[in-house]
Amino acid sequence: RSTHFFNERGGRNCWILFSLCLFSYKTAYSQFTNVANASSEGLAGASIAIPDHSYAMQSVASGAYAKETFIASNYKNYYLLPEVHSVSLQALVPVKSWIVGISGQKMGPQHFQELQTSISVANRINHTALGLRVHWNELVAEGFNTQHALLFEFGGITKLNPRLNFGASIYNFTLSKFEQKNLPVVLRCGLSGQANADLLLCIEADKNIYEPLALKAGAVYQIHNRFKLSIGYTYPSSSIHAGFMALYRNMHFCYSVAWQIQIGISQTFSLAYTLKKHTP
Repeated sequence: RSTHFFNERGGRNCWILFSLCLFSYKTAYSQFTNVANASSEGLAGASIAIPDHSYAMQSVASGAYAKETFIASNYKNYYLLPEVHSVSLQALVPVKSWIVGISGQKMGPQHFQELQTSISVANRINHTALGLRVHWNELVAEGFNTQHALLFEFGGITKLNPRLNFGASIYNFTLSKFEQKNLPVVLRCGLSGQANADLLLCIEADKNIYEPLALKAGAVYQIHNRFKLSIGYTYPSSSIHAGFMALYRNMHFCYSVAWQIQIGISQTFSLAYTLKKHTP
């Protein structure tokens, strides 16, 4: 029996493909850029300037703040469609004064998938953290040739004062592309500030060269030393985000939900584990 994308199941497959295209149009990101984990999604993705390694999937410089080996997994479901989802894995490993990261992610249904494998390095120099990530992207569509692209991402975070941080990054500054599709150049910059001991505020501006400027704002409130709540908003896509984070021993769990008025609800789940060193 034929399993080609355009077979007797074509009606449902076309709806899935339409949803993917609408997603790419309605957000400031192409799906080829980094898939946000639940911690970042709860902030509407406004995490470029947060000096916390748990946001390193979105902000390569954030990985420089890892002190122990950190392993994380992430699952995101788009618009409550089981076939439209992304899965990612990440590991951060301290090597002397450097943090080395390895990650992989997959997005899309069985017949149309986008794969990305990445390796990164990050380091802190005084009050500044810098990170570089190399991506190997693949576009796999049933019935078509697999396409490949190598691209680079560079980012940094600097402490402006004890409470305020500035962060920025550029994705695909080498202008890499697939054979039949240009990959986006994405510029991000933002601020994160500690309003008080329990409240973190973030703002960010993202510019995908193929999309309008996106403005994001988010907040994280620590209601307990093991629990946090987050909210976020993105303009002009008018998506509203909320999240919940829990810490138990070395385990970190996070769940977030995003609602986009034209498309619907997306959910993200993240689970992370820190391999803490034991002192003799």
